[in-house]
Amino acid sequence: MEHRKGLTTNGITTPNFIFILTALAMIGVGIYLTTHFYDTLYPTRLGGPKSLCDVSNFFNCDTATYSPLSNVAGVPISFFGIIVGLLFLFSSLMPSEALERTSSVVSKVNFLGCVVLFVYSLVALGSLCPFCTVYYVLSGIAAFLIHRYGIRSWAPDARVTVAWGIILAVGSFLMFQNTRAKEDTKNKINTSIVEQFRKLPSLGDPDQESPYKIHLATEKFADSPIRISVFSDFQCPFCKVVAQQLPELVRRYPKAVSIQYFFYPLDHKCNSNVKSGFHEHACDAAQLAACDEKKFLEVHDEIFEGQDRLNTQLLRDLAASHGLEKCFEDPEAKNRVIAGINQSTKFNLKSTPTIIVNGKKIEGTIPSNQFFAIFDDILRGQK
Repeated sequence: MEHRKGLTTNGITTPNFIFILTALAMIGVGIYLTTHFYDTLYPTRLGGPKSLCDVSNFFNCDTATYSPLSNVAGVPISFFGIIVGLLFLFSSLMPSEALERTSSVVSKVNFLGCVVLFVYSLVALGSLCPFCTVYYVLSGIAAFLIHRYGIRSWAPDARVTVAWGIILAVGSFLMFQNTRAKEDTKNKINTSIVEQFRKLPSLGDPDQESPYKIHLATEKFADSPIRISVFSDFQCPFCKVVAQQLPELVRRYPKAVSIQYFFYPLDHKCNSNVKSGFHEHACDAAQLAACDEKKFLEVHDEIFEGQDRLNTQLLRDLAASHGLEKCFEDPEAKNRVIAGINQSTKFNLKSTPTIIVNGKKIEGTIPSNQFFAIFDDILRGQK
């Protein structure tokens, strides 16, 4: 029997098996990124687990999600990745020359698009989406397999193209409708949130700046268009939510938002406003974070990361890993914690977290997209 050139038309060969796995992985990554798109832009709950995509300020999916190229007319571009993966999978499971020729064309166009998005992410966004990068690599593997073992073509089959075009059009329409409904709901809520924020009394920023900065958009905190002061407790669950939100706010407004941190442990050992040891490790955690300004942010993140198992031994281990073993007995570190607590007086703090945005007090926290609506309104007003 004559063996014809074809990746998918000669049975389950090793290259075809790899192609199937690649297609399945592309579909999986596409589904994850589509879910992340909606969870990020249209959250339905406050807080939640840390995204697998959120590795660092450089390696994260949020920057790409908020970028103009994250969607086409409300349809997340990751959805097109799902369709491409499905086409490749069908080509392997229901082999035909028509399907493979069409897949050959799509693989090249898809990979070229991935190259453009990769360059755009590095140059324009200054970050890289980890899961997007995985998709780019998978697209390269698929394109290579078809080029090396399959039918090379720049002429897709007309009937296959029409059929998959209809699938793409119907799917895109449904995604567009879903996005529009979520956008309408978000806009109504955000309009209400902005109006509520505008009516809040202006209390001013804390009288003294905190030496503990999470981000500075300008050389001086007071010169920033958006100034955020966070009063927080390391054992407070919603304070951890805020700690996870802050990098997202910075990524969205790196040149507008400055954030400073104030300790407000709900623990009577260092906070005279608290009458009992509500959070028995909060003062020790604050004192450890306050000990060295240069190490504050790293210690801050590690304490919150281990919040669910926070105890004396964990704090001792963290102190040892950063060379801060003497901080728990350091009166100066404790005084810095108390100095932060004293800055809360003018705001009549009743709970943590309390967030001061340009002098207006927000008790607790709100979804990130509502912060974005408030920040956008502030920036429009300043212009």
